[in-house]
Parts: sequence; structure tokens; C-alpha cells
Amino acid sequence: MSDIELDPPAPEPPPVPPQGEPSPPQRRGSIAAGIGLAWLIMILGHLLLMPFRAATFLPIPELLVGVAAAVFYAKGIPRTGQGLLLGLASLLAVALLLVAACFGLLFSGGFR
Repeated sequence: MSDIELDPPAPEPPPVPPQGEPSPPQRRGSIAAGIGLAWLIMILGHLLLMPFRAATFLPIPELLVGVAAAVFYAKGIPRTGQGLLLGLASLLAVALLLVAACFGLLFSGGFR
């Protein structure tokens, strides 16, 4: 007779997961820690630059926050990197609000 099989082949059993200790969860970081770290870098950076009059208004601490965010992303801790960028955005928002408040006081005659 011929070699034709009428029955379909039996499916293979699913692979058995390796026994042993489960791997620890991957560290992803914390957004709150990133925001706090951004504020800390900015405040301490500008305080340390105050004695150097020429460097007081350079955006060195802001660049350090960006570099720190890139480092955290590269190390596989993305939530802390996101927190650093959110912290930088919150610092810029506070600065914008302070400038707007001072502008409003100046032009409304509130600085008498």
C-alpha cells in the first residue's frame, strides 16, 4: 500500500518553563524621584554657580538635567528619566509664572 497517513500528527506539548527561582522584577525607577532629582540638580547647580558671575546665567544645570535623563534612559531606568524631564518642565513652568507675575505687578503699578 501507500505511505499516506490519514490521521493528522499529534500536537507537541507546550514547552515547560524552567524550574527554579523566578527572576526579580526589572527596575524601572520612579517618576517622583526623577522630579525631585531635577529640582535638586537645578537648585544646587545654580547655587554653586553663583560665585562665578559670568556663569550665573548659563544653562549648565539645565543641561545636566538633560544629560542625567539620557543616562537613566540608557541604563534602563526610564521612569526616572521621564521624571527628570517632567521636573525640568515644571521648573520652566514655575519660572514662566514668576516672570508673568512680576510683569503684571510692574505694569499695574504694584511696585510703588
